[in-house]
Amino acid sequence: MARNDSTIDLLNLQFTDTENEQQYMIFMVGNEEYGLEVLKVQEIIRYLVPTKIPHAPTYVEGVINFRGEVIPVLNMRKRLGLPDKEENEFQVIIVTEVNGKIMGLTVDRVLDIANIPEDKIQPATDFKTQEKTRYLKAMGKLGERLILLLEMDKIMDLNDEKLVEDMLVSEEKTDVIISEEQNSG
Repeated sequence: MARNDSTIDLLNLQFTDTENEQQYMIFMVGNEEYGLEVLKVQEIIRYLVPTKIPHAPTYVEGVINFRGEVIPVLNMRKRLGLPDKEENEFQVIIVTEVNGKIMGLTVDRVLDIANIPEDKIQPATDFKTQEKTRYLKAMGKLGERLILLLEMDKIMDLNDEKLVEDMLVSEEKTDVIISEEQNSG
């Protein structure tokens, strides 16, 4: 009996070792399919119109209240250099973690979650010097589909991140002052 158990354990180890797949959330921005590591996704929420932040980078739509925390929302169309599109019924905000910070990404529609074998992922190093492709980590082949895999840490550059952070702190201070004035008045 112990022999059968160890055989099953060995088979399980072999299957685990041969899988070598990564899970990605696949979504559309424009006519292209993009992938984001599932482990970086916290939640998908229906689209809410963000509150605008004055003087924010053009691709920062504004901020939303997400579970009691004010988070910035990035418009992936603008970030990827695509023209604006009117809101549609499939548009959502993907709540993710970028550079250790929680933020939302507005995308046209979420398609599915897919496992992409490592041998079907090709690094995108040749394209990183071009403005529109500098956010790509790799490209994954999924059957006939080509999925552009994003490098989330580059979606918001450090200068813009600092600017948005400063604006959020400023907004929170303004909200506290307004709240205190309303309570005392």
